[in-house]
Amino acid sequence: MKPLTAKDLMTPRLMAVSRHDTLRNLVDFLRDNQIHGAAVQEGDRLVGVVSYTDVVVYLSDEAVDEEYSFSNMFASDGEVPDHMALRLDAANVDDVMTPAVFTVDQACTAGEVAALMKEKGIHRAVVTEEGAAVGVISTTDLVDAVIRYEKAVSGQIAG
Repeated sequence: MKPLTAKDLMTPRLMAVSRHDTLRNLVDFLRDNQIHGAAVQEGDRLVGVVSYTDVVVYLSDEAVDEEYSFSNMFASDGEVPDHMALRLDAANVDDVMTPAVFTVDQACTAGEVAALMKEKGIHRAVVTEEGAAVGVISTTDLVDAVIRYEKAVSGQIAG
């Protein structure tokens, strides 16, 4: 079995937002695209990454009524309480994003990508080909690969 590469596992569509988008627009974008994070672009240049976690950290000093938990807020039908909506509208992606973009070449193995993510404490990396962004790989992509691998191995043993 040949090693899995970043190219094999990546999502070949780099979802990006502007650093000037409000956090409310970011949350809507993430929810509508069913993703947990996105690259941040300024023109053609990647300038950071942002995720639901960044929004939660930003909002974490707010008292949260149990009816309006963070997970409910990010659900497809979640209503945002007024006091949080004001904070989501008052801040931009630039206020909460991580201003670092970690990249991996599409030829990197799944193990190399996992090692980088563990070492850097990140959950997604931009996949490049000759320096150009061609996709993104997340910890979810790596977990999916482990599941597929174990199913394949157990099928080989059983067969």
